[in-house]
Amino acid sequence: MSSQPQDMNALLHAMRTQIAALTSQLAEIQANPPVATPSVEKKFNKKVEVVADPGAFEGDRARFAEWWIKLQIWVKANWDAFADDFEVATAVLSRLKGPVAGRYAQVRLQECYTAGVWPTWDDLKIEIEKYFKPQAERDWARQQIRSFKQGNMRTDDYVTRFLALSIQGGLGNEHAVELLERNVNPRIAEQIYLQDTRSDNLALAAEEVRRVGRAMELYAMHQGGGSTKQTTTPQRRPGSSNQHQNHSHGFRPFGLQPGQGAPMDIGAVHQLESEKPDDRLHSLAGRSYDEIRAFFYDQQVNKMKAQGKEFGA
Repeated sequence: MSSQPQDMNALLHAMRTQIAALTSQLAEIQANPPVATPSVEKKFNKKVEVVADPGAFEGDRARFAEWWIKLQIWVKANWDAFADDFEVATAVLSRLKGPVAGRYAQVRLQECYTAGVWPTWDDLKIEIEKYFKPQAERDWARQQIRSFKQGNMRTDDYVTRFLALSIQGGLGNEHAVELLERNVNPRIAEQIYLQDTRSDNLALAAEEVRRVGRAMELYAMHQGGGSTKQTTTPQRRPGSSNQHQNHSHGFRPFGLQPGQGAPMDIGAVHQLESEKPDDRLHSLAGRSYDEIRAFFYDQQVNKMKAQGKEFGA
């Protein structure tokens, strides 16, 4: 019986010791509170696409400009979802399909993977545009010129646009003359054949179309046959706006396309004007569509002014 009070005393002593230790720890914590651990924001493994994925480019170069601008917007809208250049490059290159674009993407992916170096987004944009855009512009011009009928468009305006499309599309001389005769006003083509003034040279054929067309339009105005103003709607360029421009003749003399350079400078215009028709057309090759049109427009204005006529009246 005497051992029970001793055990009880030992237990009480141990409890007092623990209480004292806990009290000391509590006082120390209250005096020096720990630094709060920042809360970790929960990351969701889900990407919210602000802009719809434009999908793959299947190789139709005439649609490249439209697809390309949509892809750039998509990349910009989802930029935070890409961790590095590798993810951006693979996301873009993997969307290039078709026999040409797909092969290009395959080669570039293999090169980058082997070297372990991936292009930045800015460098990749320059590379892709250099490889695809010129051919896309050429294909667009060839597609447009096949069905580019004169209709009620003034002859000067029509020839200006036709030559611009022909040069932009890189058409051969014989093919371009054939399309010009097929798409110009049938009455003009008829008169050229009747007068036996047809030419197999595009520059000369275009001048003959202008000569006959102007004469017919002048006759129509004298006879009160109605206006010879243009009534057709300007064609869209790949990736360009479809808004009507408030310029006579239905086009922007000094308009620029997205991604194109500045209009030709005065020195370049004078140089081209001094060349022969054939040399002049070759010199314009490689210019943008709007630059070519602007040159022909300015040349026509100067010619009409030299004759004492008001161009576009």
